[in-house]
Amino acid sequence: MLKIFTLIFLIFITPLHAQETLEESDLVLHYSVQRGDSLYKIAQKFDLGFDEILYANPDLPASKILYLNQTLILPKTHLLPDAEKKGIVINLAETRLYFFTDDEIAIDTFPVSIGADEKTPTGKTSVISKRENPTWTPPKSIREENPDLPEVVPAGPDNPLGQFALKLDGSKNAKWQNIMIHGTNAPTSIGSRVSHGCIRLYPWDIEKLFNLVEIGTKVTIVNQPIKANMINNKVYLEVHLKEAVDAVFEDLGVKKIICKIDKNCENEIDWQKVDEVVLQNNGIPTKVSFN
Repeated sequence: MLKIFTLIFLIFITPLHAQETLEESDLVLHYSVQRGDSLYKIAQKFDLGFDEILYANPDLPASKILYLNQTLILPKTHLLPDAEKKGIVINLAETRLYFFTDDEIAIDTFPVSIGADEKTPTGKTSVISKRENPTWTPPKSIREENPDLPEVVPAGPDNPLGQFALKLDGSKNAKWQNIMIHGTNAPTSIGSRVSHGCIRLYPWDIEKLFNLVEIGTKVTIVNQPIKANMINNKVYLEVHLKEAVDAVFEDLGVKKIICKIDKNCENEIDWQKVDEVVLQNNGIPTKVSFN
C-alpha cells in the first residue's frame, strides 16, 4: 500500500511535503509499462480505479492493449469533494471514497465501484453494522435477474461481498436499504459503474477501511463531477464527467463552483484554461488561476 499525506483540500496517493506550488510530478506519475502489465494490474498496483487510468490516458486504443515501455499517466493527487468532512465521503462522479477523522482531516482515499445506471443513492446516512466474512442474501431485485442464485451465498471466495462489509442505515430512508460498502471477489471491477447500488473496494482497501470505521460513522455520498479547491492561494480544478463534453464551462456551472472559493475570480482566473480543463476531462487537478 502506498502511504497517504494530506492537506486541507488536497489528498496525495504518495508522500509529499507541503509546498508553495504543485509541480506536474506531484499531480501525476509517468509510468513505463513493464512486461506482463495490463491496465487492471497497473490499477491495482497503484490503488487506482480502472476508469481513472482510461480518463487520464484518452489516447489509449479501444483494445486497451499495452506495449512494452509505453508511457501511461497515472493520477497521484485528488481534490477533496465539497462535503462535510466527517467519516466516509464518496464522490460518485470520480468513483472514489475519502475517509476523514473527527477533526476533519482526510487520512485515506480509495477507488470504488458504484451502481450502474445511477443505482447508488446520494445523501447522508451512517454505518449500522460491520461484518467480517459476511454471508450474502441476494435481494429480491437481484434474484429476479438471476433466479439461479442460492437464497444465501456463504462466506468464501465466491461471495461478491468479499471478506468485509459495512451496512448502511436504511431505517429512516428506504433508499439505503440493501446498500453496503464492501469488498469484492472481482477486483477488476473497481473504478467502474457496475453494481446494483453497493460500493465495492479492493480487498486490501476494504480491510483497511473496515479497521478505521466504527459503528455510527457518518457516510455522505455526493455526485460532483467538477471540483475546485484553493491551495496556497492558487485555484485548482478537477473534472470527472462521464462523457466527453463539447459545451463551454458556463453550461456546467463551473464558474459558480470556482467563484465560491475565489471571490475575486473574475480577475484571478484564467477562464480559457478552465475551458480547456473541462474539455480535457481527465480527472487530474490543474491550476487555473493566473498567479
